[in-house]
Amino acid sequence: MKSKIIFAGFMASAAFFTLLGYELMRSSATVLFKAAYGAERLPLIMACMPVVVLVGVWGYGQLLSRFGPRMTLQISTYASALLMVIGFLLLELEIIWVTPLLFLLKEFYVVLLIEQYWSYINSELDASSAKKLNGPITGIAGMGGVVGGILVAQLAIPLGTHALVLLAALVLLPSAWIANAAYRRFGEPAFRTDEPPKSLTEGIGWRAVRSNPKLLSLLLIVIASQVTAAVLDFKFQLILSDTFAGRIDEETALQGQFWFVLNLVTVLVQFVVTPLLLTWVALRWIHLMMPAVHCCTIAWAVIEPSLFSVGLAFFLFKVFDYSVFRGAKELVYLPLNFDARFRAKEFIDVFGYRTSKGGSSVVVTMLQSVGVAMSSYYLFIALILASLWSVLVFPLTRPERTIDES
Repeated sequence: MKSKIIFAGFMASAAFFTLLGYELMRSSATVLFKAAYGAERLPLIMACMPVVVLVGVWGYGQLLSRFGPRMTLQISTYASALLMVIGFLLLELEIIWVTPLLFLLKEFYVVLLIEQYWSYINSELDASSAKKLNGPITGIAGMGGVVGGILVAQLAIPLGTHALVLLAALVLLPSAWIANAAYRRFGEPAFRTDEPPKSLTEGIGWRAVRSNPKLLSLLLIVIASQVTAAVLDFKFQLILSDTFAGRIDEETALQGQFWFVLNLVTVLVQFVVTPLLLTWVALRWIHLMMPAVHCCTIAWAVIEPSLFSVGLAFFLFKVFDYSVFRGAKELVYLPLNFDARFRAKEFIDVFGYRTSKGGSSVVVTMLQSVGVAMSSYYLFIALILASLWSVLVFPLTRPERTIDES
């Protein structure tokens, strides 16, 4: 158990720096894009995500086949940092068309890196140790988001929003070093080195998902949950833009404060609530609890829409997504093979997560183009999708398909 704790410490520390940088990147890239093109264009840029993620996950699959998980993680980490540095330099030249590219980058790179960490974690931990360590791992990693939120709130006004992009790139360096040290100390999972995937569906992991009912159910849950997240985010960003019209740095600072509090609460849940739930509560009830809570908070926002009610619905969604849902979801992958843990997982948790938001954005953009005021319907869509999520839990958590709790 001692070696597993040390391993968990390595991976949690790598994730700490990644999430610290993501907080710097998330707030800055979002505000810079809105300042350049307007909050109403958020669905339009998110509509590009399916293409970006499909190409990115395919590229990940090619790297994985050629170099294995350790080198693939190193390449993807340093490439992300390099793209941020280039984006910062273009911002210094006042080239605003880089803002949508930075927005797309911040949506993609963090899930790609974090899911690679979890693929490795799921390869090294067994079910018993995972139930005890998944919560602390996410808790330590989540502290990076807390620190990042504080830095955004404190540095956005004196340094300027664009400078946070460069800082986000710099803090990726220690995450790459720590993750590489973990691989060198604890070894690399066995992987096929015979030849690259023969087809696109094999390369991105779809074939492994399609052949496993448990993974297919999980993919559908991820899609429903992330469409819910997308429309809540759109509504929240619109309200913030109206509130802070013309005050870019002040909005960035406010967003930093919001994510600081959110991440702090998430860390507390990760360290205390998640380990207790995973140890003492059946997986079915954990999965059912989350959409039930979201249905209640979104229903209140529908009845009394305001910055507070919408912000609370979005706040609680992210807290659960980063803590309880993360811990419960990872248990699904533990008994599966290399392809399921490193290919199918990236398809579900990278492609599924971001393409769901991008796909919903395509629909929103199309409806907006014909004159539909989609902002009036965001909360209703969120309520419907959260309700659908609660239904989709049942195929995943049937007793005969539930992970062995012994």
